[in-house]
Amino acid sequence: MNAPSRSRLPKLSAILAFETAARTGSLARAADSLALTAAAVSQQIRQLEQHLGITLFIRAKSGVTLTEQGADYLAYVQQAFETLRVAQQHVDRQRGQEALTIFALPALASKWLNPAIGKWLNQHPQMDIRLHATHAEVDFAASTADFALSFGDQDYPLMEKVRLFQDCVQPVCSPQLQSIGDWTQQPLIQVDWGKESQFLPGWHEWFSAAGLPPPQRRGLTYNLTSLAIDAAVEGHGVLLGQQQLIQRELAQGTLVPLAEPTLPLSKPYYVVYPQRTLDKPKAAEFLAWLQSIAPADSAG
Repeated sequence: MNAPSRSRLPKLSAILAFETAARTGSLARAADSLALTAAAVSQQIRQLEQHLGITLFIRAKSGVTLTEQGADYLAYVQQAFETLRVAQQHVDRQRGQEALTIFALPALASKWLNPAIGKWLNQHPQMDIRLHATHAEVDFAASTADFALSFGDQDYPLMEKVRLFQDCVQPVCSPQLQSIGDWTQQPLIQVDWGKESQFLPGWHEWFSAAGLPPPQRRGLTYNLTSLAIDAAVEGHGVLLGQQQLIQRELAQGTLVPLAEPTLPLSKPYYVVYPQRTLDKPKAAEFLAWLQSIAPADSAG
């Protein structure tokens, strides 16, 4: 290892790559989080190691493990990031800005939160809301996020969290498709959530719960819930629609419910946040508002 350089600080990008890899335990996961390649993350970490003159990680096929010196350095890095966040909040308050940044799953953002956010803004005209839609786990240490709306809370063991609601699904389709006749003979729209699909009831589970044999008719598969909802509205097939995400379509009559039963998702939705968020203006009020718009019969 080269002699450490004391004439200048390391590049912030290299420090961020190190912190992300340490937190995720993997160069590949760090690369996904930072929108870089694993090779680029590895190179930045090696540059940081050369700059500091120490070895930060033990590298293996299964991932990376902090060395003793790496763990010591990480503690200072995390403290520095926290100081920067506090400084940013102080600057915002000094400038009279009131801003909250919310990260949310795309369908939850567009179909549940966004239709209601206008009410909050009307009540708080000086408030600046920044809404980011993402499927990625939110890194509160490296992002501007104040709140995150998540499916389950398993990815945020160290964060504060409040349960919002547990959604359920029911067959729905467009009025035009309903008028054709037996909806079970129409194409069935599937939603593929990847590893999270195990928590989302599918057509096999629904037909089993209804005591009916599953039909053989094929349909469309989407990896985005919002696209699946749009496809159902366009009459491309029948969807197991999440009730809280299709409220607007049901109210407008562009989707109609078809049959019982409704099946619950295996996990509820949560709002998660670091404790520091509640130090920001209006943050506690916004949290209470999120709880107030959650369905009364499933919040708790």
